[in-house]
Amino acid sequence: MLDGLPDAVLHVKDGVIVDANLAAEKAFADCASLVGVSLDVLLRDGERERLTLIDEQRALGWTVPATCCLRFSRSDGSTMMADIRWRRIAPGELVLTARDVTEVTRAEALMARLAQLPTGMDGPDALLDASEPVFLELGWKVAFTEIVQGGSITLRMIAPAGDPVGEYGRSLVGRLIPREQTPVLAEILRTGQPLFLDNLPTAQKGPVGAATALSESMNRARVAPSAWCPIRVSGDITHCLAVTGADITTHDFVAIQLFAARVATAFRVAALRLAMVHRERLAAVGEMAAVLAHEVRNPLGVMFSALGTLSRGGPTAARDWRRLLGIIQEEADRLQCLVTDLLEFSKASTPVFDAVALRPVILDALRAAEHDGAYSVANPVVRVTVAEGLCVHSDRVLLRRMLLNVLVNAFQNVTARGVVAITVSLSATHAWLTIFNDGPAIPPEVAARVFEPFFTTKPRGTGLGLAIVRRLCIDVGASVDVLPRDDGAAFQIALPRSER
Repeated sequence: MLDGLPDAVLHVKDGVIVDANLAAEKAFADCASLVGVSLDVLLRDGERERLTLIDEQRALGWTVPATCCLRFSRSDGSTMMADIRWRRIAPGELVLTARDVTEVTRAEALMARLAQLPTGMDGPDALLDASEPVFLELGWKVAFTEIVQGGSITLRMIAPAGDPVGEYGRSLVGRLIPREQTPVLAEILRTGQPLFLDNLPTAQKGPVGAATALSESMNRARVAPSAWCPIRVSGDITHCLAVTGADITTHDFVAIQLFAARVATAFRVAALRLAMVHRERLAAVGEMAAVLAHEVRNPLGVMFSALGTLSRGGPTAARDWRRLLGIIQEEADRLQCLVTDLLEFSKASTPVFDAVALRPVILDALRAAEHDGAYSVANPVVRVTVAEGLCVHSDRVLLRRMLLNVLVNAFQNVTARGVVAITVSLSATHAWLTIFNDGPAIPPEVAARVFEPFFTTKPRGTGLGLAIVRRLCIDVGASVDVLPRDDGAAFQIALPRSER
């Protein structure tokens, strides 16, 4: 009767097995006899002590779980995780049952590892980047595919080099594949449900069996099972996550579905982030309108007054016409700067990343900043201490615009004939660029707000210069901060270093 049970059953007396059913013989001894074998031989290190302790606690009347999980040695040397129950039938004698939960335990561990990936990632690509080592360690191959009109495009393939499934998947990356050539994807789109194939697609019944190219690559890779999970965004299936591996089980299938749901969440978070940025810009537009009303009214009032004096003629106009025209020109320039800053702040950026030599960009931005009136007024000494050949991963045009705004700010605040110093320090991943001027130090309460749009401590100005710097930093994957200094003001920009 015990031989008909699926769980392993061991009868142990004084630590030695005196009887075992067929399930136990198959699990632990490859159908050889276990009779006369010590229970310690089957248990992994430390497990016998755990079992003894729990048994003693039960004998003392403690409330202990009905089952516990122990590690056993299989006949092939691998580890089997098993839920066990036992009962003492006499002093030194017990009956122990063990249910194999290795697959469940591994699936739980997989879910735990995937759940531990950082949640604040910037979209699904970053999530897949972080999960790639997990899948490669398991020996699984992962294809991430976008569903488009009439077909699909494989966006990325995670697989070891030389793997047949990986090579097949990489041959599809970036190509539009018609729907009729991807029967498995077509079936998922038809049903809207995830799909687990416990064997090659050609071994399945129905339309899925037509996926011959996929089956051939899986056969060469010696993998049979595969899991296919649709990814829904706003109710529609927009992508598919496909995973193949020699040992994928239905328990793993649950973990893969949960990970696919997390990828879908990453899409939604990215969309929400864009929506929040849009709302912030709309709010900034309202604030901008109030600033415009103030900033435009004053120069227009001055210009209209000067034009009125000129239009009326008379001795005053004849005597002061050059001065009045100069006033009009000055206020027109002020309006031009305002419009330029507004356009710069609202302009959408599409970075084109490359390895950018940092020193030439700094010198180019410096030459442009020297045309600002503040430079000629202060006439500072500018020192650039940046090595030739240092490259950062950035967009050259956006980086120049960013540096130009910081340098103009430095020239506006430096003391007369003071010093503006541009230095760089390096870490393994970043170049930390510091732009210092020996003007007034920035109080902490001001430092907390200097990157806010329209915040300024100057009597004239829009307060958009440093807000533009922060936005450009975000666009190119950099960051900017105010460094606390008592001898002046310093801004530090962290730029990712280029691998080239």
